[in-house]
Formats: sequence, C-alpha cells, structure tokens
Amino acid sequence: MLENLGNIMEMVKKIQQNVENVQENLKNERIEVSSGDVIRVVINGQQDIISIELNAKYLSPDNAALLQDLLVATINNALAKSRDLNQTAMNKLATELNLPKIPGLF
Repeated sequence: MLENLGNIMEMVKKIQQNVENVQENLKNERIEVSSGDVIRVVINGQQDIISIELNAKYLSPDNAALLQDLLVATINNALAKSRDLNQTAMNKLATELNLPKIPGLF
C-alpha cells in the first residue's frame, strides 16, 4: 500500500511540474488585438496586460467616449483570446496526461 502511495505522489509531482511548465509557457505567449489603427493591446496567456498603445492622432476630447469604448472592447477581446489559449493548453495537458475530464480541474 505504501508503494502505491509513493507512485501516486510521483504522479502528482509530475502533473504539478507539467502544469507549471504550461503556465510558464503561457506567461511567455503574446496575443495582440487591435481596433483598427486606433488601439493595440498586447496580453499574455495568463491574462496579464503587457501593453496598450493608443494612436496619438485620435487623442482629442471629441474622441474620448469612442476611445473609452474601443479600449474596453479591445481589452475584453484580448482577454477572451487569452482565456481560450489558456483553456486549450490545459485541455491538451489533461489529454496528454490521460486525466479524466473533471470540470474546474484546470
């Protein structure tokens, strides 16, 4: 029985290391989303915003409301793509490790 516990602990360590590797890879992934030439957002696979660029030619009080709306939409689009990338990577890992599909596991 203790031998089985040791095997289980080794498997858990392997899974943990694989998850950490995937997370590190996702941290280094870059997703770029633009709203035309107005706004560009770069985000990583862990939903961290790396940069936001606004085209200076659109910076004026008259464009403030439009820029705010575009900024929110562009960031939300980038976050959605990052979540999809993250979920795809975790599903691939679960498949590679032959883990059962347990909702919320990854």
